[in-house]
Amino acid sequence: MPGTKPTALFFFSVGCGECAGGAKSLAAAGKALNGKANAVAVDMDPSESPQTIRQFLTSIKAPHLPAAIDTGAALSQKYKVAALSTLIVVDPAGKVTYRATDPGADQIQTALQKAGAK
Repeated sequence: MPGTKPTALFFFSVGCGECAGGAKSLAAAGKALNGKANAVAVDMDPSESPQTIRQFLTSIKAPHLPAAIDTGAALSQKYKVAALSTLIVVDPAGKVTYRATDPGADQIQTALQKAGAK
C-alpha cells in the first residue's frame, strides 16, 4: 500500500455479526469519496471462498466493495490487526493514519480525507 490514494482496510470475516455494519460503512464511505480513496474489505479467514465473501457483501447491500482474502495473514501481521471489525486507514506513503473498531461511514470518510483523499 503505498499508492496514489489513501486506502481504508476493513478486516472482517463472513461469520462475524458485528462486521456487517463496518463493511456497510466502508462501502458507503468509498462511494461518497467517488474514487478519491481506495476501500477494501479484507477477509481474515482464509477458509472462506471468494463466492462466500461475495454473497456476504451482496447480503449487506455492498456488492461492489472490493474484497481480498488475507492468505497467510500478511496484511493482519503487517498492520498489527488482531481483532475482527478493525478498520485502518493508510495514507499514500504507506503510513497508518487512523485505526478504529467498527467505525461509521462518516468517521471513515473523515479519516480518508485527513489521509489525503481530495
